[in-house]
Amino acid sequence: MSTPRTDRTPRPSTRPSTGPGAPTRAALVRRRLVALLLLVALVVGLVLLGQVAVRAVGPLLSGDASAQEGKSPPPTPEAAGPPRDCTAASLELAVTTNAAEYEPGRAVQLDVTVRHSGGRPCLVDGSDAGRQVLVYSGDELVWSSAHCGSTERLLLMSTGDEDPSRLVRWDRHRSVEGCAPDQPEVGPGTYTAVVSIAGVDGATSEPVTFTLLAPPAPTPDPAEPTAPADGTTPPEGAPADGTAPADGTAPADGAPPAEGTAPAEGAEPPAPSDPPADGA
Repeated sequence: MSTPRTDRTPRPSTRPSTGPGAPTRAALVRRRLVALLLLVALVVGLVLLGQVAVRAVGPLLSGDASAQEGKSPPPTPEAAGPPRDCTAASLELAVTTNAAEYEPGRAVQLDVTVRHSGGRPCLVDGSDAGRQVLVYSGDELVWSSAHCGSTERLLLMSTGDEDPSRLVRWDRHRSVEGCAPDQPEVGPGTYTAVVSIAGVDGATSEPVTFTLLAPPAPTPDPAEPTAPADGTTPPEGAPADGTAPADGTAPADGAPPAEGTAPAEGAEPPAPSDPPADGA
């Protein structure tokens, strides 16, 4: 039995060392990629920084700094929260009438508008006591819807909303605090009306003017007949001078009887006239 030869010289290995201190090919690739990405990020950052610097310095160099200062910053939105009461600045109020003049006995109809024009929802009392209609004669308050107003009617209004309850009727009677009944009716004349939100300063509409007409003047009675003046023709049916009265009474003393009438009973006949003289 032969023994193996042991005089072969070992060949050196051509593979790279894979010891713990030598980097692998994959690690080298990753390092190169990271370095490339960092370089790209640096270039992009420099470009962006240059654009920002140009925008900031550009107005100063072109003389437009004043124009930039005149621009107001965008409004900051209000923080959300529970709705608050409406202010005068967030409400548009108006009142109109259905006529310019009113005959006696005709009620006045008032068309009321309450519109939200603010940028945030808010609360407003839309009852007759909160959204009150006021009628004045000069500076005197003669009627208020709040005097006999209903209970609170809160409305949550957003931009553009309007109160659907619009019509208010006034029967031309006065009103007082506590809604006491049997108040007198106002007289004819010129009146003004406004709508106002109770408890909100400045929330009052422009006034509207209307007129309550006076009743027509009564027709005068016909005049009494007057006696005719002397020498005028007597009224129809009155006896003429020298004629017997229609009721058979004797004529007045000294009045000659009418021709063809018989003397009254017991009266002496008239004396005969003297005969004419001979040779007359």
